[in-house]
Amino acid sequence: MFANPQMEQMLRDELRSLQLQRLKKTVAWAYEKSGIYRRKFDAAGVKPEDIRSLDDIEKLPFTTEREVEEHSAHEFLTLPFSAISRVSLWEHPRHLIRMYTARDIACNVEMMTRALAAADISRASVVGILGDLADSGLMDTQYALEVLGTTVVPLGTEYERAIKLLDATYLGIIVGSARRVLRLIIQAQAMGREMKEFNLATILCFNENLQNPLKMHMRNRTGTQVYNFFASSSFGTSGMFYQCPEHAGHHLQEDYYYAEIAAFGQDVVVNDPNCMGELVLTSLTAEALPLIRYRTGQTVMRIDEPCPCGRSFSRFMTPFGAFN
Repeated sequence: MFANPQMEQMLRDELRSLQLQRLKKTVAWAYEKSGIYRRKFDAAGVKPEDIRSLDDIEKLPFTTEREVEEHSAHEFLTLPFSAISRVSLWEHPRHLIRMYTARDIACNVEMMTRALAAADISRASVVGILGDLADSGLMDTQYALEVLGTTVVPLGTEYERAIKLLDATYLGIIVGSARRVLRLIIQAQAMGREMKEFNLATILCFNENLQNPLKMHMRNRTGTQVYNFFASSSFGTSGMFYQCPEHAGHHLQEDYYYAEIAAFGQDVVVNDPNCMGELVLTSLTAEALPLIRYRTGQTVMRIDEPCPCGRSFSRFMTPFGAFN
């Protein structure tokens, strides 16, 4: 199912044109509003007007994980604090403060709506949200489920309570981090229950890495279909990478992010097909905290073949395969 087929099935040439338009705007915005990026661009001898094609992104310096950790969110912030609509603490795999404008939140909700629809969530679904709704990613999920018209059951973080709600509802889908889902499975076992007893059909997992080594274990223990999302604390969003029903890699929301693959340990972009490298991402619409050429530390390979699901967004996989 598609939430936004006009965008998710956009022709590649049109998509690249949109990416270039948004990249130019993001680079100009960051240079004008962010002291950190102005200094980085000046040190590299590059100006916003130097970005005339998508290939010109390679003129820009990389942003590293260390830079994001060593500088506060306020140092990257491009707007006065009065323009911020939400502040959130992302705790895994490290503690980071992320900030959002109203438009940033709307973009995150749109991405999550697409990701949920790709897992066949609709008005007929009953979905349990496992976790604390102070989590910005789960808040976006709540809003996205409301957009889809889905029945929502907040399960919270008390696992015995969550088990009682599973018993009392017709809940067929759980959304939560891989860690929390695993703890729910353990709690059910401690109560003498098996997750297969419940009416669950699907589990949607937010992961701190593109690969979820527990996917097979979860599927076997719950008897469900498992979809994985890549939840990036650095970007402060949960829906940037998602799986379609084909489960052959992760689709990247390319109207919101531009991806490159860098050679390991080098500042060189790998363009050869089917080559592994480090995933580098640039936010194309973020207003409050744009990240440009951020080295994620994720090892990936781009899949250039069209996906049978009909989405034109590129897919990425890790060395562990296509997550079947």
